[in-house]
Amino acid sequence: MSVTVADLLKLPSLRQAKVIAGHNGLSRIVSSISVLESTDPGVLVDEVFPQGEYFGSEIVITGFLNMTEDVERQYVNLKRLAEGGEVGLILYYVGVYLKKVDQRLIDFANEMDFVLIVMPEGDVTLRYGEAISDVMDLICRDRTHNMSLVSEILERVSRLPSHQRSVSTILKMLSDRISASLILCDCSLKIQYLIAWPRNQEAAIKKGIESLNGLPADQQSMACDIFPDSRLYRFSISSDPGSAQELLVLREGIQPDSEILTQLTDVVRLGVNIWGRKSEEAATHELIRAILQDDPIKMRQLANIFHINVADIYEMWILRCEENQLERFRREGLPLIQEHLAHYCHTVVADLYEGHAAAFMDWIERSPERVSVSQDLLKRLKALDFSLSLTRCYPLNSTSDVRRTFLLHQEVIETALQIWPSLGCYTLQELEFAAECQKILAESEAALSNALSPLTALKHVHEDNILLQTLEVYLLDSKSSVSSCAELLFLHKNTVKYRLNRIRELLGYPLDKAPELFTLYRAAALNRLVASK
Repeated sequence: MSVTVADLLKLPSLRQAKVIAGHNGLSRIVSSISVLESTDPGVLVDEVFPQGEYFGSEIVITGFLNMTEDVERQYVNLKRLAEGGEVGLILYYVGVYLKKVDQRLIDFANEMDFVLIVMPEGDVTLRYGEAISDVMDLICRDRTHNMSLVSEILERVSRLPSHQRSVSTILKMLSDRISASLILCDCSLKIQYLIAWPRNQEAAIKKGIESLNGLPADQQSMACDIFPDSRLYRFSISSDPGSAQELLVLREGIQPDSEILTQLTDVVRLGVNIWGRKSEEAATHELIRAILQDDPIKMRQLANIFHINVADIYEMWILRCEENQLERFRREGLPLIQEHLAHYCHTVVADLYEGHAAAFMDWIERSPERVSVSQDLLKRLKALDFSLSLTRCYPLNSTSDVRRTFLLHQEVIETALQIWPSLGCYTLQELEFAAECQKILAESEAALSNALSPLTALKHVHEDNILLQTLEVYLLDSKSSVSSCAELLFLHKNTVKYRLNRIRELLGYPLDKAPELFTLYRAAALNRLVASK
């Protein structure tokens, strides 16, 4: 858990301080602390915090010592700090130099959830250094133990106004978090974003990176003499979809461990994919990635940022499409899925992931049965000449359930298609059945022979082939319907009835008798799988 404003108030130097405004901002994360004493708000607006730029997550100390009587200047300074992304202001020497905190400042701080803290009033013995030392010690200790860069940065981004959510903001947060310079380039090392640490080193770092441009990759990685006191790391950042980019990390002193660097690249990829293109499609892709990678914290944070209600989502539909149709499916199939399910669901998110389409949704109670809705969707997609299958998976109670189910689908969908080639729409339970069959096939010959034993009685008669074929179609393809079985076999219903009666005689029990039906059904499925091989 990263340090919040509320955590700071428990420190010895701030324990007696009083929050007078912005209580809703107490949970905001604090990245650092700084001191501000400015006589001219114009400097703050035009030079220190240019409009629209993010410089924040700091908590600022001031006594307004150069403007104790000028409420307008106090207000403008406070406003610009809040707009720049700072989390709060600690006011010193109220009742000593600053007579009181004007109501206008309190109202604005409440409006912006900008925490306004007043140190004990009338106390001239207070020192800025005590709070600075306490705050930085707490932040440093937290960073030593808190390795969750992804959740921290997403939490901070979620609290920013939309115009400050950008790749540049992400890089600034990360640069401050690990005290390193971050450079995002294209594959030829042409700089797209450069956030220097310290900030005044930007020109020197830019010159150094540009000198690497054009060198072979092996020489680039060995060109450490350009930054003799620093270590230079280089990572490829893939954009989904899009061209690859290069992330350079330049740091002096103690080097970050591999876990921090892995998380760093993950956060930058998120920033590039979502805010680099400002695409709702990219946001959905990242949300689905978080769900299917069993990352509930990232999932919730992304959902909050993009105002997607995932609390009620407990159902996933997976569509398997031919690989050569995936790009067209992204353009034509995904919008159709969204449009089709919008009639039956409050929330729908759908995108491609690892060669499959995944749709997550809730379900409106008055909606038609899922079976008919899924079959209608499949028909509409096939009318666009897509070759695919659809699997309904519900209920899913956690991201662990979702990921386990998605991996199960990847492992056994081909087996399911062999067992029920004409079905089209499948269920989670059918996937689990296919997995059981797949497991038996992978075991010993004895295990397979035992599972096929219910069919033994049919294999010692001269018409065994047609009886086995009829049984498979009857159980696996026609859902035990004589009429459907006859249609699929191009036979008269009476012929099918005769064959089924013959099968009953040979087996010695009706075809709808449990538990024999289950072992017979499994044997029919396994026999079909063996024949297909």
